[in-house]
Amino acid sequence: MKNTPFFALLTLANLCFGAKLPTTFKKCDKKQSDFDQCLSTAVKDALSQLNVGKKEELGQDPLVSLKITKMSNFLDLANSLKANRMDFEKKTLELDVDYPEIIMNFEYQISGKILVLPIQGEGPGRMTLIKPRILLTLYLEEYEKKNKKYYKVVKNTLLIEPQGLHYKLDNLFNGDKALGDNINQVLNDNGKEVYADVKTSYEEAFGKIFATVSDNLLTRVPVAELFSEK
Repeated sequence: MKNTPFFALLTLANLCFGAKLPTTFKKCDKKQSDFDQCLSTAVKDALSQLNVGKKEELGQDPLVSLKITKMSNFLDLANSLKANRMDFEKKTLELDVDYPEIIMNFEYQISGKILVLPIQGEGPGRMTLIKPRILLTLYLEEYEKKNKKYYKVVKNTLLIEPQGLHYKLDNLFNGDKALGDNINQVLNDNGKEVYADVKTSYEEAFGKIFATVSDNLLTRVPVAELFSEK
């Protein structure tokens, strides 16, 4: 996957392995009235710093090199974040992102029907989610370790709602261009219906990844290091 947006906390989790966040990262007082606005600003600032690169301090490559399995290149996160919301009473953390596009490159193998039409082939493919809105919600649980309070992720929900979609499957029907172009046209004319069939599986798979790496941060960095309290 290229140009994949997601979750500021995910970014920090993959790049920060110590017990403290870098001193240049802004912290927000969880009692302040504009906490959510402060959190959004702090996250954008942190992502901007990570895009520049803090390998020496954080112990890994800069943000632009971040990779998870076959997803890569977390770019332009700071400009795409709409809002972050932390509910300390309900222990939920949300990230709302409007992103230009998500491009997924893959190898496929298919034999069957799609929208009642026969389809057969194998080779490279691409699916582009155009202007997707992404909403990730983490449900947290607080616990104590060595006299310090931590959060851990116990559940997550992830919604990915693109405004448009584009599909391209190469080498359909053993390279028959006419048949291949026809099927690709059908896929694109019915993009939302096709996406609806795979939407849940994508959201569940990505949600598990982001919840896991977010948990890596939360279980290593005390709550007091994440959020100040005057």
